[in-house]
Amino acid sequence: MKEAWRRWKALIAASLVAPILATTLSATLLAMLVFPELIFQAEVSSGVYRDASVREIATSLVGFGLMGLVFGVMLGWPAMAIGGVPMHAFLVRIRRTGFSMYALSGALLGTLVMLIYFFGTSGFRDPVSVLTSGPILLSGPVAGLLTAAQFWLIRRPDQIDLS
Repeated sequence: MKEAWRRWKALIAASLVAPILATTLSATLLAMLVFPELIFQAEVSSGVYRDASVREIATSLVGFGLMGLVFGVMLGWPAMAIGGVPMHAFLVRIRRTGFSMYALSGALLGTLVMLIYFFGTSGFRDPVSVLTSGPILLSGPVAGLLTAAQFWLIRRPDQIDLS
């Protein structure tokens, strides 16, 4: 009985923690890639910039991280409940519990969530703009892959005894 409860706690912890950590990390990384001028430069006056101090860089990164945390709650938790946990159950049932299978599944699910979000917020008015968003298109697959990796590390489905 204690073993079953421990497995449930690991599943719940992985389902709640992984999406938030992954979106926080991916938002921070993508901010450095997409908006480096907002992180590494500080505006002195209109059109005049200087290099940002370590404190200013840290503040910017925390801000983008908090935005990622909000997206983790808004999109990550529902995606985990609707797609991630059923995908986990399916992969365990077919005995495909390796890290690479979870990473691939997470990247695909993250891509699907990203496309639903982008098309739902603006894409139906201008569908081409979704596909020409550049590095922002990496947000879904990166967040999905990171979520699946963290879920796998917390839950360790490769150690589930199916006998």
